[in-house]
Amino acid sequence: MKVTTISKRKFRELQPLILGQEICNSESEVFNLNIRGEHKVLKVLKEQSGEYYANKLYTVEMLDTYKEFIPQSLYIPDTLAVVGNETIGFTVPFVEGINLSTILNSSKVDFKEHIYYLRKIGQLLEQLRNIRKYTPLKDFYLNDLHESNFIVNPNTRDIAGIDLDSSKIGNNGVYPSRYASPYSLVQHIPSKYHVNESGQCGGYILPNDDSEIYCYVMTILNYLFGGNVFRLNLEEFYVYINYLDIIGIDKELLKVIEKIVTTGPNINPEPYLESLTLEQIGRARENVYKLTKSKFLK
Repeated sequence: MKVTTISKRKFRELQPLILGQEICNSESEVFNLNIRGEHKVLKVLKEQSGEYYANKLYTVEMLDTYKEFIPQSLYIPDTLAVVGNETIGFTVPFVEGINLSTILNSSKVDFKEHIYYLRKIGQLLEQLRNIRKYTPLKDFYLNDLHESNFIVNPNTRDIAGIDLDSSKIGNNGVYPSRYASPYSLVQHIPSKYHVNESGQCGGYILPNDDSEIYCYVMTILNYLFGGNVFRLNLEEFYVYINYLDIIGIDKELLKVIEKIVTTGPNINPEPYLESLTLEQIGRARENVYKLTKSKFLK
């Protein structure tokens, strides 16, 4: 893997990259970096020794090794960053655009655009499924899939995946996933979502096809709910799904969503999202749901 060497003086002069409030970044510090006129992001790991550090560097190396099979819409680390003969982290190409979380939360953006970008995630997951099936890259999963890990370019309508150093690849450890925590719905179906017994790197669930679709469904439900659906318990989840049925959301879409809490394999809901209407989305919001569920769900 290529190496970017940064002088100590230049490193001290680097400016932090301003992250939106929707982005949680506790494991590193990020800086703007200009390398021969090319804008990059420098990610400096806070832990620079031990198992976690070694796993991060291994993950980055594996992403580089298999980069020919990874979609260009996923912005993987491109060089290791060295300051004073010490590897402090890595660089990633800068992505121009707006965080998808910001887009989905904006009432100024047409709901059809919201659906368009949510469908793009589902199309990406199908692409990754085919990559695992037809290429040597058999064990690559986004793992920490959620709306804040995507960047939208409104001009080109392209969507880019970021934070790939938390992905699952090769024999690396399992990193935490926002929607697959010990307190989420995955805890109820251990036969489908397998616990990371080693505890290596802090992730709760071993990524697989079902966990990827689960995180995608939770991203969709969070958009509809306008809040944190992933914090609902199993009973509350079914009550909300029943409510979505009452307000007219497509029954086939709801069947696919319900599969995340059954023992059968999950199904990609992407094709069914086009059925959603503005009225349905408005009535699915948390504030409307809480006001009306007692009336409709007796």
